[in-house]
Amino acid sequence: METFKNPSEPTGEYKEMLVRLMTRQIYAETATAEVFGRAISAAPNWQEKELAAEFAAEEARHSRGLYDLLTDLGEDPEEIIAGRPDAEKFWGLDLDNWLDIAVFNFTVDRAGSHQIMEYRESSYLPWGASQEEVLEDEEDHYDNGVENLKQFAKDPAQLAAFQEVYDRVMPNALKRAFGRLEGADNDFCLEHGLKRNTTEAIVNRYLNEMHSHMVGTGLVFPPMSAFEAINCELADSTREILKSLQR
Repeated sequence: METFKNPSEPTGEYKEMLVRLMTRQIYAETATAEVFGRAISAAPNWQEKELAAEFAAEEARHSRGLYDLLTDLGEDPEEIIAGRPDAEKFWGLDLDNWLDIAVFNFTVDRAGSHQIMEYRESSYLPWGASQEEVLEDEEDHYDNGVENLKQFAKDPAQLAAFQEVYDRVMPNALKRAFGRLEGADNDFCLEHGLKRNTTEAIVNRYLNEMHSHMVGTGLVFPPMSAFEAINCELADSTREILKSLQR
């Protein structure tokens, strides 16, 4: 499989797909930076405010890395970012509500991490090399998200409120982070090393990890109707994972 070390090397369909994947990632990174920026005001205590500020700075740094990679490829990152919906619409959140942000931290950031696991092995080597640090940061974010869930799970009323937001946010996260299950684009990415695993495998890896943290807390996966309502594509194997932890 051919690899590319310099931005002048990718051409044609490969470059087009590379830019599309980076565009999807910079959408997610910049929107996430804005979520954590808003979280500084919404957080209920200073410790959470401090973490939100730290996470916002890290997401901004991740965005800058992609900004520079896209610039090196001859693209205009400002124009690309301008095409993104605002952060609230992109992730389906109420950014004045701390509960939405807590659910986001548990749900959405980790979905992005599972995509980054693919990108760090990209056949476009500059992109792959940049993702190791990004993944390390995301691990810390998710640890905080798991702690948020544990705190909400201590009180039945708070857990019920967490569940209500989770039922709304999780299907959108799955659709935004992973996209379509099959098709020519997926085949091209696998063939040319822009990712190493099928979308089905990546989604299932993510959901199995989520499952491991949800067991025993009382949180369950959203009903299948929540995924169907937004036309989120699901493989049969994915449906089985979701059904394994539902009411």
